[in-house]
Amino acid sequence: MVGAIIGTAAQVGSSIYGAIKSSQANKRAEQFLQNQRDENKKWYDQKMAEDYTQRSDSQNILRKQRELLQEQYQRARATNLVAGGTDESLALQQAAANDAMGDTMADIAANASAYKEGVEDQYRAQEAALKQQQITNEQNRAQAIANAAGQVGSAVSGLMTGAATDKVKKVEA
Repeated sequence: MVGAIIGTAAQVGSSIYGAIKSSQANKRAEQFLQNQRDENKKWYDQKMAEDYTQRSDSQNILRKQRELLQEQYQRARATNLVAGGTDESLALQQAAANDAMGDTMADIAANASAYKEGVEDQYRAQEAALKQQQITNEQNRAQAIANAAGQVGSAVSGLMTGAATDKVKKVEA
């Protein structure tokens, strides 16, 4: 009987120790998930706040467009001087250059909108994955608690069954 009590106490102690260690591991997992969420939010905020026109690819497009338009204007000006054109033709060339630059800026703005939608999609996908991980952790935690409770119940039940069997044996004797 004493051996059964010691065995049951060891089983209960082991279950409690396992539950404590499981709880500590779950806290670390939750902290990791929170850190991931914080990093994801920081990345999202940074990307959404940045000025798309200041990105190197946008700046490169604008630089090339300015150079091309300046070159066209210089050619029109030189042609105007040689051929005896009017200031009005130069003004039309400048207006066309301004329209072209406006179109380029509109294209960049459209790209910026698409870029920000992509950032938002990435952010949402990462958040969904992190939430799914948290759900899995909670399910694992619930399962661990159920297992620990079941082990304690089995140990106590085994002790009670053993005690009842001992009483029956004493009565029969």
